[in-house]
Amino acid sequence: MARELPARFGITPHAARRLANRQIAIGASMALVGAGVSVTGLGSVAAGVPFGMAGALLIAFGLRARSIGVAVQVVNKAYNLAASGQREDAAELLDYAEATCRSRYVLRVIDVQRALAAMQRGDLAGALARADAAVTRRTDPLSFHLEHATIAAARSLRALLRASTSDRDGAAADIEVVRTSALASPEVRARAELAAAVLLERSGDREALRAHLLRERILLVEHTRPRERALVRAYQRMLKAKASSVYRTGAKREPEAGGELSAADWAARISPDAAPFMRAPALAAGGVEELSRAEVDRADAPARAAAEGRAGSNRQPVTKAARRVLLLWVALVMLFLGVWQLLSSDGAPPVAPEIERLPAEPIVGPLAIVLALPIFFIVMLVGAVLVNMARARKLSQRFMAAQIAVAKGEEQRGKGEIEALTRSKVPAAAAQAHLALAELSERQGELSAALAACEAGLARLGTEAARAMAADILLPALLAERAFLFAAMDRRADARAEMALLAERYASYPFLERARMRVALALRAREGDIAGAARLTERDADLPLNARDELLGDVCRAAASPGAAGAGEVERLREELRLDAASRRWLSAVAPAALAAFERLREQGDADVLAGAEALAETEALAEAEALAERAGVRPRDAGAA
Repeated sequence: MARELPARFGITPHAARRLANRQIAIGASMALVGAGVSVTGLGSVAAGVPFGMAGALLIAFGLRARSIGVAVQVVNKAYNLAASGQREDAAELLDYAEATCRSRYVLRVIDVQRALAAMQRGDLAGALARADAAVTRRTDPLSFHLEHATIAAARSLRALLRASTSDRDGAAADIEVVRTSALASPEVRARAELAAAVLLERSGDREALRAHLLRERILLVEHTRPRERALVRAYQRMLKAKASSVYRTGAKREPEAGGELSAADWAARISPDAAPFMRAPALAAGGVEELSRAEVDRADAPARAAAEGRAGSNRQPVTKAARRVLLLWVALVMLFLGVWQLLSSDGAPPVAPEIERLPAEPIVGPLAIVLALPIFFIVMLVGAVLVNMARARKLSQRFMAAQIAVAKGEEQRGKGEIEALTRSKVPAAAAQAHLALAELSERQGELSAALAACEAGLARLGTEAARAMAADILLPALLAERAFLFAAMDRRADARAEMALLAERYASYPFLERARMRVALALRAREGDIAGAARLTERDADLPLNARDELLGDVCRAAASPGAAGAGEVERLREELRLDAASRRWLSAVAPAALAAFERLREQGDADVLAGAEALAETEALAEAEALAERAGVRPRDAGAA
């Protein structure tokens, strides 16, 4: 008996299920035609075999699409739950997916998620075993570019794990493969470069580490996960620290909760010398519930109706493409029936006996036409699959190259290639490019341009088939970005309505909790509720927020409670806003009230408060460093040590 998916997870039938069912129905019809050809004795029983083969091929593709659709939803939901701290539920979903799915691509993704979870628990051996499995598992030829992108992700994770366990040669080999992969995303490359940083730190070559962090700064700050980004910043603090105050910015350690290591303890497993320089926020109870419910359930009726109109209906009428397919199928059936009638006739009309018949010439008869139709269909179907696979791989490589160019600081070249991809005839590729342009415009604080790019991307997904194929990540990502832009542009009702619709229609979107956090944070900051925005970010979760979202949270925390943040943190933020013009421009566009509140700190004369907080932080940091060294069985470095 098949294992049932627990209803509490709210996973609804995949958007592509209707298309898959339609494909299965057409395949079944072709198989029935083949059976009819065989039983009528037209030529031989073998005459129906091509029809049966074509039907079976369609049925197989349809069943595969249905199976993978469910598995992808389950795995995506598990990722979202793990990122929001609901790790037991995430593990249950991954158990279900492993027990019910046979797709090697999905199983590889599960391996990567299991490896990430084990690494966050501090189980480096278990994480390494799962990463190895993800790299070495056999590939699925029908999802070539997806498989190789996931393999690159697994290699980058394995590189970090190998670097943290002193396997220098293995880590270096994985790093090199990722650097040369045409399908490695900026996030994957960023983790590989972090692994390279860990190798440099463990070798003691601080100058090489400093140069590496400077050279790969955009990748390491913009495209890493929060804990990984915190480790990068810990390295930066470590390199800036003077010998006389090597432990002055040590982090306050937190107890383990539910088997999950705090950021500082996690860093101690990955790069022990950097752990004292980690800064991790304190846990705040109720944060997930607040951002999951309160900010999106208050959407008023007109805003909700407008959101549904913008998003379009999930149950669209039959499209022109679907009507063309139906008419073609009817024409093929009618042609088959005509040929069948011709073959079933008694032959030519009788001729007069006095007229001598001429010898009949051999004819490539109607039976050959009957046999040729399904064979031609099979060839066309297989050819279309192969062409689409090759085109998808080429487009993915072009898009990844453009994204890497932007991440390497070559923004104009990368943006030009992305703009060229918006003109692609493949709807998903064009929509993906529009989403990338929206994100680039948002980073520059150009909110209106970003919103226009979102609208253009959604317009390219105008057909039922395109929306179904993009329902797992691309379509909800466009909706999530638009919701954030609404929040940043003071369209509060539209932002809440958009998020309510996103949560209802795309409950399996892997970045749903991140979208909720971003929208909630922007709404609070725009409304001037700086303390409320600060509370949202005061928890040690692993939501994959980007560097700007994290900056907004840090600014809100410092503005709401400068004494708790400490003088060092306030000065770090001031320096970042002074040196990073793009981040300051983004903050000014998205949350001007938060920026103004932070800049008022100097005017309000908080120097004494900050100085006292700095002295307290100094004492706590030194005590923490000594405790860390004692547990490791070593003595802290002398004040004059290098």
